[in-house]
Amino acid sequence: MADTQEVESLVKREPEVPAKDPIVSRSTSGIMLLSAILMTASLAWALWDETYGQRPWKKFQREFVARYTRYLQSIKSQAGRSETEIKESAEYQNLADAEKVAREKIKPDVEEIDAKLKNIGARLAAVTEPFQDRRGRLTVINYNIETAQGAAKDRYRRQAENKKKELVEVHLPPEAGSGKPVEQQLNYQQLETLYNDLRDEKADLLGRKAVLLMEPAELAK
Repeated sequence: MADTQEVESLVKREPEVPAKDPIVSRSTSGIMLLSAILMTASLAWALWDETYGQRPWKKFQREFVARYTRYLQSIKSQAGRSETEIKESAEYQNLADAEKVAREKIKPDVEEIDAKLKNIGARLAAVTEPFQDRRGRLTVINYNIETAQGAAKDRYRRQAENKKKELVEVHLPPEAGSGKPVEQQLNYQQLETLYNDLRDEKADLLGRKAVLLMEPAELAK
């Protein structure tokens, strides 16, 4: 008998269900349906208010677009005739002829400058890679000089001097009007000088070309 009581005491008893549990005794589908309808209505109102309620000018924008489109369509044919008339006018023809004469006048000089720019571009491309490679290596060595102490600093300084004296083989295209390509052995200082000279020459030629094109460009406008 005692054993039976002990077993019953170990069994978990489920709580008794209340007589009127709102979850069990009544359906909540009506409340959920009403909530869904209210949320949908709120969303629809928010969208309407965002699109129309707070932006009353949109109606005037649509009206303006419609009216202005009709206006542009009405003057489209006139605009084409006006452009043709302008191009056929004596003033336009005089400007066009002046622009053509000015461009023909500078054509030989522009072509000569373009040829030089092309040659300089090829020479600059040939020297840029070895120069930037040496400059990068020297940048690393100079950083080591700044961060090193004692004998290590002197060692890096000697390494920098040796790197500047080291010769690099550069294959340069021939200058305009000359013969075959040129192979040169250049140290860092010579590489830097050649690189800067080519860049300066290129900038000077571009400036001269801009000055030559100024008059025909203004006439073209």
